[in-house]
Amino acid sequence: MSFTPLHTTSEAFIEKALPWLEDRYFHIAYLNPNGYTAYPQGAFRHYLAFGSEAAIHVSDATRVFETWNEIKKGYTNEWIFVFASYDGKNSVEQLHTSKEAGIAFAAATFFIPEHVWEIQPDGILIHKGSGSSLVTEIQHAEPSTPVQQSDIFVKQVVSKESYFNAFDELQQIIAQGDAYEINYCIPFTAKGNISPAATYQRLNKKTPMPFSVYYKFNTEYILSASPERFIKKTGDTIISQPIKGTSKRGKSKAEDEMLKQQLGTSEKEQSENTMIVDLVRNDLSRTAVAGSVCVPELSGLYTFPNVHQLISTVQSTIDPACSSIDVIQQAFPMGSMTGAPKVNVMKFIDRIESMARGPFSGTVGYMDPHDNFDFNVLIRSIFYNSATQELFMEAGSAITSYAKAETEYEECLLKITPMIHILNNQQYY
Repeated sequence: MSFTPLHTTSEAFIEKALPWLEDRYFHIAYLNPNGYTAYPQGAFRHYLAFGSEAAIHVSDATRVFETWNEIKKGYTNEWIFVFASYDGKNSVEQLHTSKEAGIAFAAATFFIPEHVWEIQPDGILIHKGSGSSLVTEIQHAEPSTPVQQSDIFVKQVVSKESYFNAFDELQQIIAQGDAYEINYCIPFTAKGNISPAATYQRLNKKTPMPFSVYYKFNTEYILSASPERFIKKTGDTIISQPIKGTSKRGKSKAEDEMLKQQLGTSEKEQSENTMIVDLVRNDLSRTAVAGSVCVPELSGLYTFPNVHQLISTVQSTIDPACSSIDVIQQAFPMGSMTGAPKVNVMKFIDRIESMARGPFSGTVGYMDPHDNFDFNVLIRSIFYNSATQELFMEAGSAITSYAKAETEYEECLLKITPMIHILNNQQYY
């Protein structure tokens, strides 16, 4: 491990580094905590990984975790950067995906990086690979000229009327007792030529989040402004941090405080959060030392640039008989993006949602050489395939017996609006 000082700010360095790397490497993972030092249990570590000693693209969703285990056994004590799509559920349970995908994308991708850098305020900590010469080359490079992006028309696949019809069907399922909570998502699609690094940087400036990601695997890109952690392992401690409960920000300080208080006291939002916490407790208990599952924080209220959200932390101690991948697999996909009971709800999602989720509500993260890991939830994300020029996004909310169709529909639009404005070259406030 070595340290290379920077002659500029780390922000200015990254602004140069991402397009420079994009032009030269097929595999890049940039995990950006955006300075959220007060995030409960910490945000992402500020890692930039690129190049590949090995790279694996998985198209069969039933083989995601089988392949993951094979890679982990073949590359012990190594850095592994991972993307797993929501369809990876098909390798966890006896499930399938019947709907058409909104974008050509892998079921999962893995790469063993040549270089792993940790970005620090005054320099680069080199965990793996070369450092000083590459850092110097990037710092002295001429700024790249991104592809001139024309306005991209984003199609809302599900109309408001169709949303309301699906909402009524979901409410009937809940009233019959077949589910307690269902996370229902609607897709947005587009086609166009974008500069992924530049688009990511615009998205991150507008909505800086603690689990932000820029991820490139060949022609597949993930540009994510995720506020949510899926699961993290440090030593023998596991945490998962579901988000359930969202409110827009106010236009004035007084309105903002009022909306924050409404969220914190909402019976509906508290109920949603508690149901998912119970689900996550059950997921973690499958790989935990008996009696170790606990909830250090229930429905903590946190503020982000565009929304207020309720975040809970569920913690366990890993059973020595279980592997790290066992922990991830038994918790996948994340309960905050499915509902309860989990397997039943995933069947309802496949039946009622208009498109396969594909990469949306999957995860990106890493496993380090000491068997620690950290993974986000792929929400508030733009997915792009540069070969087909397809763009895909989704937004959703939790449907419970308390839910109102108009409110849930507006929540979906609140979440998707920043990304649509960026693709349309509109100013977003």
